[in-house]
Amino acid sequence: MRPVRTVVVIGAGMGGLSAAADLARQGCDVTVLDRAAAPGGKARMVPAGSASVSGGPTVFTMRWIFEQLFSDCGSRLEDALKLSKPDLLARHAWREGGQLDLFADIDQSADAIGMFAGAKDAQGYRDFCARSRALYQTLEHSFIAAQQPSMAELVRRVGLTNLGPMLQTTPFQSLWSALGRHFGDARLRQLFGRYSTYVGSSPWLTPATLMLVAHVEQDGVWLVDGGMHAVATALAELGRSKGARYRYNAHVDQIIVEGGRAAGVRLADGEVITADAVVFNGDVSALGTGLLGASAASAAKPVPAAARSLSAITWCLHAPTSGFNLDYHNVFFANDYEREFMAVFKERTVCDAPTVYICAEDRTPGPGAAPNGPERLLMLVNAPA
Repeated sequence: MRPVRTVVVIGAGMGGLSAAADLARQGCDVTVLDRAAAPGGKARMVPAGSASVSGGPTVFTMRWIFEQLFSDCGSRLEDALKLSKPDLLARHAWREGGQLDLFADIDQSADAIGMFAGAKDAQGYRDFCARSRALYQTLEHSFIAAQQPSMAELVRRVGLTNLGPMLQTTPFQSLWSALGRHFGDARLRQLFGRYSTYVGSSPWLTPATLMLVAHVEQDGVWLVDGGMHAVATALAELGRSKGARYRYNAHVDQIIVEGGRAAGVRLADGEVITADAVVFNGDVSALGTGLLGASAASAAKPVPAAARSLSAITWCLHAPTSGFNLDYHNVFFANDYEREFMAVFKERTVCDAPTVYICAEDRTPGPGAAPNGPERLLMLVNAPA
């Protein structure tokens, strides 16, 4: 097989930017193409009145992945981004009553849960954290950080003679069911069941393995100065420092396939860019449905609309707030959580009073946050894709 020398990356989202930097530092001639005017993909800035709001992801975790990427390129993450680690992870409230803050410190969170739901659930939280840590440690190297992870590869890496730890990841029990072993208060099951929405699913459908997200958050939730879009900008600069080139407002119309291999791309204006390989950082269904040409459609199977994961309805606002002391991350839970997911996955709609996540970007995390004021708000509601 001839060596890959020139690579076109379609999409300047986090995956495409990371791939470009990594390929460029290995000596490839890399060109990144994106139809938007700036890097970031979903990690974009959206105008909201006189302000700009981060319209995509709001949580930065697993910092070590980015540190390794920068280190491989001979740089340091801390030189490219200003990160801060808040003590308060998120503020939660329920329409039927109750407010609970979760903290980076397990003991502090357990104390808060004890006051919120009683000593039994406080101990349940400690047990839950221990289980989450064990899940993460089992899967960290065998699956999370592995190349091309799959269930078959997980079994191979763990080994048939050492399946005990893998079975303890409880892949055949739902997240909602597993949470019932730790929390008697249904509001706490709602809170930690929300981890399923991180992967676009429901706590009644997601395996209990996803409890490991609790450990990921306790290991470090970071705030990025300039918002998550600053991460995309830093990744683009990292790739540029290794020789990668970036072209924005460049709409890829077709992936050119010759002899069963990607051979380049054709832009919407007719320009052809040849390459030894093409990296596609976009919706896999775009390939399978032929949106990048019939020749490339066989690279992936399209996902039927009914089988897609949940998405979100998003509002970006610059507005005054009152009546609730917002922190940086805030979740307002629906009264009937199961009904909310039934609406999304069975009826393909949104229930009348859904759970709402609000990221108040102007808030300084912690108890000292001002109770009112003009805020840059990102509001998310679970919805069918």
